[in-house]
Amino acid sequence: MTNFMITNPLRSDRVLIRNLQLNVLIGVYDFERDAPQRVIFEVDLHTDCHIAGRSDDVSDAVDYGKVTQLITDICDKSAYQLLEALGENVAQRILHDYPSVAQIDITLHKPDIMPNSVNVAIAISRVRS
Repeated sequence: MTNFMITNPLRSDRVLIRNLQLNVLIGVYDFERDAPQRVIFEVDLHTDCHIAGRSDDVSDAVDYGKVTQLITDICDKSAYQLLEALGENVAQRILHDYPSVAQIDITLHKPDIMPNSVNVAIAISRVRS
């Protein structure tokens, strides 16, 4: 196998979680507080994947199954009013629990709240300080 120099793996390496659909108690209005609503997560975890790529060992990787479970656990306990607050909490927990994640980009969709099939969403990016 040829060894290549990796100049900045964080610029392009990401673990992607797409279309994670969870029922979440979230909303500002009374009618939103009556029952959980569907929220769809799109998550990009910026991390260096070359070590896991060479070792083929999940302990060297960001385990997307565990990250997905963390997001699910947060949503199961959620009572936030705003998608922004939920997204901020998820981002901070992932950055705290996964030191190898240098940046996280999250888009949260709330597809069922507006008439005429309008899909509203928020997108946030947080960088490890």
